[in-house]
Amino acid sequence: MSENTETANDYALARVLNEREIHMFYLLDTLKELPDFSALNHSYVLLREELIQIYDRQPELQNVRGDICWRVMPNIELFHENIGEYKTIAFEYANSGSDYGQQHNADVTTLCIKAGISKPVIPPIIQKLLSEADNNIKAFQYELDKMNAKLSIEGFSIPVVTVGETKYHFSSMRDGPILSIIAHCLSNHPNEQIDFDTIKSELKELKIKVPAKFNIKDQIRTSHFGAGKPLSPFVTAFPKAVIVRSTVELSDEQIELIRLAKA
Repeated sequence: MSENTETANDYALARVLNEREIHMFYLLDTLKELPDFSALNHSYVLLREELIQIYDRQPELQNVRGDICWRVMPNIELFHENIGEYKTIAFEYANSGSDYGQQHNADVTTLCIKAGISKPVIPPIIQKLLSEADNNIKAFQYELDKMNAKLSIEGFSIPVVTVGETKYHFSSMRDGPILSIIAHCLSNHPNEQIDFDTIKSELKELKIKVPAKFNIKDQIRTSHFGAGKPLSPFVTAFPKAVIVRSTVELSDEQIELIRLAKA
């Protein structure tokens, strides 16, 4: 079959639109706590309408085996309320735990191969919807990344904040009690409030010395983790206790402060 036929182009269009729907569905099913996704829902619904029209005029697409997210869930406005129903209805999802229509779209790819087409000619109106969807996906992913900023210590002394795929490295902290305390809590007691006596005892077993009289809050105050400093969201310090968080939600302002202060 020639790649210039309407049927072949519909197969290729369906594959591209399916990919976007699956991607949006996947993003929502990865975490319980989510930022606003109304823009994603907008794109999901509009792309679904185009897919309905494409499938309605192509019998071979209608006969593709397996479920795909948009054929089961008409919108994602109440995603978490309805995802249980989707998992019950969608055989592939229920049995693999991760298929939102990937197998279905793989079979659509087979139709494309048989039809001799790799990329579709995308009508302007659909291209506009795809561009809008890509922008909404990118914006949503950024909001997800901000909600899950991660702290790590590299090279034994370098604090690193990871936001999505971006890493912000800070200048090396001088080896000392504060760095030892933060690194130890991050590895062994993330997101827990730990009192000084427990920390001191555990570090002693590791042959790391900590002064008998030590005010954690005062010592952290002048470090990268002090109040008002770039890494302060990751640490809450008290005179005799500390909470070191491995993951936090950052605002745009906090990310900008981290970006400007990185080494």
